[in-house]
Amino acid sequence: MAAGLAGAVCGAFPGLAVAATTVRFPIEAANRRFSVLYDGDRIGSHTILSSSANRETVITTEIHLLVKTAFITTYAFAHRSEEVWRMGQLSSMRSDTEEDGESLHVEGRETPQGFRVVSKGRPFFAPAATLTSNSLWTPQVLEQDTVVDAQHGGVIGITSRKYADEELLISGHRVPVTRYTFITPYLAGSIWYDRKSLWVHGEFEHDGTSVRYLLDN
Repeated sequence: MAAGLAGAVCGAFPGLAVAATTVRFPIEAANRRFSVLYDGDRIGSHTILSSSANRETVITTEIHLLVKTAFITTYAFAHRSEEVWRMGQLSSMRSDTEEDGESLHVEGRETPQGFRVVSKGRPFFAPAATLTSNSLWTPQVLEQDTVVDAQHGGVIGITSRKYADEELLISGHRVPVTRYTFITPYLAGSIWYDRKSLWVHGEFEHDGTSVRYLLDN
């Protein structure tokens, strides 16, 4: 879902700061599990796990969604990606996606010319200090002008807006949070981070229907 929800009009909100050269990894930032709700019903999960060793951090994203109507599958989506980060910068990535029978594969690796990405289209180079569309585990992704599309390949634009701090009910507790709205060609909605910059909630739109992310852990 975070790899591709809905088409949207770019440029609706002013961009935030210029992209940072390295990514900060807040405590437990990449260990998230969300239940995904569509029309109030749970249709799947979005999990982000990380492990670190030898100055590298490996971040694995898995998304599984299944929508049924009268016992008939009307939408199926599965996405898995693995990103290797070294010294706060993306070193390599690999992703596989199945969406309603279509298979997509994306690979990327840092090179002296920049971050080289290969998908169905021709190879291209993104800036060396790039992030991907799966990097919603850090609010720094909302400081970018462009990100690598982890589902389709290519580079996509991103615009965002930050709102005043508020409180949100998370797992039964009132938590101080910061809300951002953002738009890309495939994903649009609102996302909330707590004071440790951890992703705690999400609300997106898919074909005009609200999709919610509720934190499980």
